[in-house]
Amino acid sequence: MKGTAQLLLRRVLERAGGSAEAGYVLVLDGEGLEDLPAQMPTPHGTYSVHRLTSEIRLRHVLWQAKGAPVIAVIPGALAGKLPPDLFRRARDRRVHALAPNDVLELMLGVRVVGADAPHLQALAIENIERMSQALSRRTLPTVVDRRLLTELLVDVSVGESMRTQAPAALLAAWVIDPPIWTDNVRRLVVEALPALHGDEGRLLAWAVGHASARERLRALVVHGVLLTLDTDDLPPDVWGELHTAVDAAHGIGRQLVRWTAGRLAEATLPLLGDAANALLTEAEGIARRRVGAALLATSRVLPLAFHDRCFALAKRAAEGKEISPAEIEWLRSHRAADMHKAELAVLEAMGRLSRYLTATPEPRLAAESGTVAARVQRYQRHGAFADLAAAQLRHAMAGSSRYLAEGKRVLERVRERRDQENLPFAQALAAAYEHGLHTDVTPLHRLWKNVVAPVWQQQDTAGVYVVVLDGCSYPVFLDLLYELAQHPAAPIGIAPDADGRVVGMPAVAPLPTVTSHARGALFLGELPNDPLVAETVFRDQQEARTDKARLNQNAALGARTRELFLKGDLTDGGQRLIATLRDAQVQVVAAVFNAIDDQIGSSNTGAALRISPASIAGFRPSLEAALDAKRRVLITADHGHSPFVDNSLRVGDGATPRYQALAAGATPAAGFLEIDVKGLGGPPGRRAFAWKSGVYLGGQQVGFHGGCSLEEMVVPMAWLAARGLQADEPAWWYGAGALPVMEPVRRAPDPTPTPPPPVAAPQLQLFDPSGRADALALPPELLAKLATDERTFLVLLKENGSLKTTEIATRMSKPVSRVNGLVVQLRRKLHGAGIELFTSETLPSGETLFRYQGGST
Repeated sequence: MKGTAQLLLRRVLERAGGSAEAGYVLVLDGEGLEDLPAQMPTPHGTYSVHRLTSEIRLRHVLWQAKGAPVIAVIPGALAGKLPPDLFRRARDRRVHALAPNDVLELMLGVRVVGADAPHLQALAIENIERMSQALSRRTLPTVVDRRLLTELLVDVSVGESMRTQAPAALLAAWVIDPPIWTDNVRRLVVEALPALHGDEGRLLAWAVGHASARERLRALVVHGVLLTLDTDDLPPDVWGELHTAVDAAHGIGRQLVRWTAGRLAEATLPLLGDAANALLTEAEGIARRRVGAALLATSRVLPLAFHDRCFALAKRAAEGKEISPAEIEWLRSHRAADMHKAELAVLEAMGRLSRYLTATPEPRLAAESGTVAARVQRYQRHGAFADLAAAQLRHAMAGSSRYLAEGKRVLERVRERRDQENLPFAQALAAAYEHGLHTDVTPLHRLWKNVVAPVWQQQDTAGVYVVVLDGCSYPVFLDLLYELAQHPAAPIGIAPDADGRVVGMPAVAPLPTVTSHARGALFLGELPNDPLVAETVFRDQQEARTDKARLNQNAALGARTRELFLKGDLTDGGQRLIATLRDAQVQVVAAVFNAIDDQIGSSNTGAALRISPASIAGFRPSLEAALDAKRRVLITADHGHSPFVDNSLRVGDGATPRYQALAAGATPAAGFLEIDVKGLGGPPGRRAFAWKSGVYLGGQQVGFHGGCSLEEMVVPMAWLAARGLQADEPAWWYGAGALPVMEPVRRAPDPTPTPPPPVAAPQLQLFDPSGRADALALPPELLAKLATDERTFLVLLKENGSLKTTEIATRMSKPVSRVNGLVVQLRRKLHGAGIELFTSETLPSGETLFRYQGGST
């Protein structure tokens, strides 16, 4: 630009003593003088301006000027060859040259300091116009110092991404597409990275500043991953070239390099996408050759470590050993977990079942250990959750191709354990069926008298909504209840009892657990003595006629108005049901939802299906409508079911899969037990009922019912409430100690005061870093003056080498402003003792980086 060239030439005249009426000035050609003006007016005359490339041309111009003022711009090659006479007659007897700072100041319009490095000067002159444009987008500073100059050069030479992106993003981009820079740009990047990105920037500078930058960038990922192995003694091959990044003289110790490289590699891998696979394969190859399998399994990054740990845990579970929650949590925290969610789901379910198998049974009174009620309650607290975990495992195995053999073995062990619970339950029923059915449990036909009637005793006009989930076993109920209670806007669940427990009432279906008999008992309010009807016949021909008639005959309801909704009444999505629930004139509303029974009655045994509240048409909307109408909502089922396992458990032919009529002298099939129901289960006659999980007669179907197993006879029965909770999980569900065990509140007289126990020695503080302050080697009197937070700060800094303010705030659970104030107070105390334990530097982002150094002043 002519304006720029004119400004530069005026600066030359100023340095030469000002303008004059005669004479010529020799100026060295350079940056900013590309477009020269023909003339330049001054207070003492007008200078003619010429770019000359030869001595002859220079002499000719001077002869033509005849003493008038001239500015001659000549190249460096000509300046070195001019004869002495031309120098003697020139202004100041020399060739005038502009310093790079002069050019920069004139071009940028602001004072420039610190541009003394040759590579910075060269880059600045080369990119002067782009720097001017970049500076125009900022608030104009008073002076451009070295730091700002470096930032501007980085933006125009490399791109703003180097300054704005995280170190992991830079490393990922450079690994995928290694940068190609000139020597000056490379020196600029090496100088800028530590100031921009702290310790991670130092490692990036170590990589890109070397001739083999491509290999070093890959090494940062490959060997950085290996440095995350959990051991203090890593062989040299694991470090690879990273050992050359250690520079103790400049405060970059071995531990700092290891911690920083590991953190940088972990953050980079997700950003590499498919390119990470080759690097991880290379890292795994080094690990196989140089470290043992036990050490390799400690890596939270390498996929091989994830799979090895998964296989080891699956094998342990298959052998009947426990998988702890901490081991599952370790898998969840592994980098490969997101890529192997199916396998992780298998391990989670196997872990729950392994803990169920190894859990110590709860203490029980000898007098109640064999009762039907005690076994029902134990099933509600443990066995049903085990059945739910088994269903979750089967569902997870359907979506995974790994650990299937181990999962199948775990399921076999669980089924064996459940059979050990089912058989004594069946034997207790066989010993005293009628007594067991009516003692400390609610049979379905007593639902109205034992459960609903007390509500009307308190409020005679209370509206009631009874929900019947056809074929819903207790494990399926637990799953549905969990989803209902997790709804973000309108959770529905069970209200805690006086002791804080959330559990359903102990309730059982009568034998045989078939729809015609069990639902007849539920709606009639007494055990029907009708012939037992096949499931398909009842559903297709008798359900609508029989169930509604029996509800109308129910004497426990008295004169209360009532209406029952069956499958055919819900084809409108439950709209008429919802309208009826809002009608206070109908005091008793009941609805049967058949989604579960329809599923278990199908032959689709190859699909691992799961019923959710949202998949049952009209179910959740009817619950919300009933609760909004201030109705009491009771949920139950007519019977449960035993899931299909495989055809090896088929024990013969039969029209009813889980119970059979016995002729005189006949013996029950394997897994069946004869029970005399005393005329309370259909027409008189001998019958045997299946107690063993999964055994069946006849053809395959998703689930079977009719037998006397706990999963078939124990039915859900609970009052639902708005903002209720899911059922309490057993301790083994999450792992021992993961959840507090709720104990009943016991009232007792105040005990006699006893002397306080002796004060025990304080335990080692494992989770409070301030408890490890002795490792700081500070004088005892100074350590005593430090507050807990100040000790914590020093311990964290010493153990990590360096930390940013935000990292310290996160680990100490404090606002960033509190950390800054804490550091100010700590510096004063350390300075008073003549000790300096750490340094600090401000990053371009404005954040402070603290670095531990130890020592005293």
